Amino acid sequence: MRPLCQREGASCGACCGLYNRRGHSRAALEAALRRRAEALDGVPRTLPAFRAASARLAAEEPPPLFASVRVCPLLGFLDEEGGRLGCLAHPAATGGPDLRDAGVYDARTCESFMCPSHAWLSEEEAELAALACGGAHLYGLVVTDVPFLRTALAAVGEGVAARVELRHLSRPPFRRALRSLLALKEELAPGSDGLYGAFRPGAAGEAVPREIDYQALRRERSPWDVILTCAGADPRSGNDVDALEAEVRRRLDACRRAFEVG
Repeated sequence: MRPLCQREGASCGACCGLYNRRGHSRAALEAALRRRAEALDGVPRTLPAFRAASARLAAEEPPPLFASVRVCPLLGFLDEEGGRLGCLAHPAATGGPDLRDAGVYDARTCESFMCPSHAWLSEEEAELAALACGGAHLYGLVVTDVPFLRTALAAVGEGVAARVELRHLSRPPFRRALRSLLALKEELAPGSDGLYGAFRPGAAGEAVPREIDYQALRRERSPWDVILTCAGADPRSGNDVDALEAEVRRRLDACRRAFEVG
């Protein structure tokens, strides 16, 4: 499979700790990515200079939510439009020298690392995510949450009695409807930690499996439990389960209607 971090129409920086912060709204993350790119723009393309700049940027970062996930200050926007993000120390970004040793990982680790999604997703699933999500913020959230993506696609497929394939996204109404469904990942209650799929940060920054306590909520298990769990639908996350379930149902219906019209 081609690397998930740099696709033709989408990019991802999750492994560089993009979302590993309490203020993880699209606006907050885009501001951080732009600030890093501007700060590094005039820095000499040498390892000592980049190390010093990296240390200054790291000192400005908020504390991470997950202690095991490092936050690299060398991740930023690669273009002025803010449409693609990536490593600002990579040879493709510096114009020659490889300065990735100045980040939180060394160049060898960065070059060889493949996130777990590479082992799970098919090429078609990856392309579906890239085409449906478009922008980097949503794409990174979806492509790194395999259960969410697969369950959402399966739920749509069940509603239209067909497997969702890449060719179906050539229909703009259906592509917009599917994007709206996947966008549940970035439309969470303020302060929610549902951004991290079926896990939430523990007291020491460890990953704690998330589970919706339906018994405590005095209701039956939702048929879309996986989607709700991956979207952080539990009382600790500040999301109302019933309201989010109703929204899932509404967006699935919209996908079905758009598919049938197309």
